[in-house]
Amino acid sequence: MTDVEHAPPGPAAVTDFFRSVDSAPADYAVDRPQSGTNGFLVTFVGLSIIAMCIRTLLVHTDFAEMPRDLVILSEGRGQVVFPLRLFLVMFFLTYAIHAYSNIWRRVFIGVSLLGKYALFCLVIDVLAWLLHSAGIISISVFGAQMISGLIALGIFPHTILRQAQLPPQGPLPLDPRIPPSAFFKLAGCLVFAIAGAAVALHVLYDLVEVLKSWAILGGIGAGVFLMQQLLAVSTALLGVRALKKSRRHEFSPPTAILVPAHNEAHDIGDTIAAVDRAAQTYAGRIHLYVVDNASTDATHDVAEQVIRECANIAGTVLDCPTPGKAVALNMGLEHIEEEFVVRIDADTVIGPGCLETAMRHFADPRVGCVGGIPMPRDEKTWIDKCRLVEVYMRHGFFQVSLDGYQGVMGIPGMFAIYRRSQVLEVGGMVQGMNGEDTDICMRLTAAGYHSVADPKAVYYSETPASYAHLREQRTRWFRSIYHLSARNRAILLDRQTMIGTFVLPFNLVNAARRAMLAPLLLFAVIAGFVFQSTFTTLQWQPVVATMLGMSMIMTVVVCLIWRPSSVKYIPAYLCFRLLRSYFTLASTLSLIYPPMHPRIPTRLRRYTTAFGPRVGRSP
Repeated sequence: MTDVEHAPPGPAAVTDFFRSVDSAPADYAVDRPQSGTNGFLVTFVGLSIIAMCIRTLLVHTDFAEMPRDLVILSEGRGQVVFPLRLFLVMFFLTYAIHAYSNIWRRVFIGVSLLGKYALFCLVIDVLAWLLHSAGIISISVFGAQMISGLIALGIFPHTILRQAQLPPQGPLPLDPRIPPSAFFKLAGCLVFAIAGAAVALHVLYDLVEVLKSWAILGGIGAGVFLMQQLLAVSTALLGVRALKKSRRHEFSPPTAILVPAHNEAHDIGDTIAAVDRAAQTYAGRIHLYVVDNASTDATHDVAEQVIRECANIAGTVLDCPTPGKAVALNMGLEHIEEEFVVRIDADTVIGPGCLETAMRHFADPRVGCVGGIPMPRDEKTWIDKCRLVEVYMRHGFFQVSLDGYQGVMGIPGMFAIYRRSQVLEVGGMVQGMNGEDTDICMRLTAAGYHSVADPKAVYYSETPASYAHLREQRTRWFRSIYHLSARNRAILLDRQTMIGTFVLPFNLVNAARRAMLAPLLLFAVIAGFVFQSTFTTLQWQPVVATMLGMSMIMTVVVCLIWRPSSVKYIPAYLCFRLLRSYFTLASTLSLIYPPMHPRIPTRLRRYTTAFGPRVGRSP
């Protein structure tokens, strides 16, 4: 530690250092206060209670035998267990009411969401009735609900991508060279997972029923739950094998370390010192570039002093007066001469051997980006502990499973290595939107390269120290999926890349599921406790299994593999997942929808939808 690092904050010290122009990019997001999300939940609860009161009134009239959910032609196909369709209607209606735009656009969003969903539900119910009447196959009411629920998870992001003000399609050099073996691996694992789940449900029927009664299986169906876990485990095994093979190479070329820094005087000394330590064991030459990105604290002075004290590296501090991390990164790329660039955030400390381990993967010329596992620097606060479990699950398990079939969509910008020539080839870092770190990986994939996430490359990153910082970070992270999908829409469902075929669509559906989780639990509590006499078939096990169940079991297993002592943090992490859902919902409410005016002709209205100006004030 240097004296500068221990110096007390000066007059220019920034307490909310985590806020920047990237927190809510001006053209594509608005920094809505927390009251916006709270207002959504209050409205949702109010509408749900009104809808259930109406349903209760109908129960005591001549409509007593009508289904407990919004289904038709359901005779002979079982009973409604949970009013899933009613929940989705309430969610879509509430989202339309609280979307950031004027009244006409909100009406259009509501009609679009509800209209598409009603049409799909009608088709599903009529088709199920026809198949049942013809004696071909009987699709239960529960099955029809689940199908319509999965469709709703696609309708929500589809509507957002069609109507929100999002980044335009960027330059995308489509030259995919993903080997067919990657698709065969995923297909093989998928067949194995489906077959394994089917066999388990048939052979272990009694055990499955016990697990369902304990809320371990259920929710969207025991078979789906089992299939998901079997798919993740089988692809993770392939990922472990692929990483071990790729690590065997020796590769340590001259490397540039690029550190963009905005108001990071409190942390950047540790970051630079860690790079200096890494240079002792790295065989290649290392040059450090710190880009001071419009800081208002002592970031520039601290960086220069620490660099002067380094024993193993040389360094340069560049000034970037224009705010924006991508702006700073592109400026650094212009000054760098080395072919390999290690991007490190100014609050990140790389661990021993991290650089050597990650760089080995570049011995394969088809690798475009490599990252590691972002361990929290401390385990003091509840946020630190939840983050630890989250890292084990996200980066120690799911990213490894993506490695199994070259499906890694993005590498966190906290620590990521690129070939400079390839980054420049695909257009550099995108500016003015969230998710520039994942965007560059997606464009490298479109150019024929793939990303590698190696959990053996360990680095330590800052965890938010306050609720405000956590909210800003997660809202920005979760919003990025829509920015990325819009900018790279050409590869969505393109069937030429693993990301476009499977990973990006899955992430969009998963983002919708996560945004609906907190409202779903509120809805279940209202229906199950307040209106228990109306929804008499409602069971608590499927609802609890949605939140806990197999996902909790997998979390325990992963934590035991990585570090058994981390299991004690799992209860806090499960609660944190609810908070994550809250932030995901907040991110969708921060999206801007261009205003619509009823007297604008349809053709011009479509133009306004795609390129309309930013909403100037909160509606």
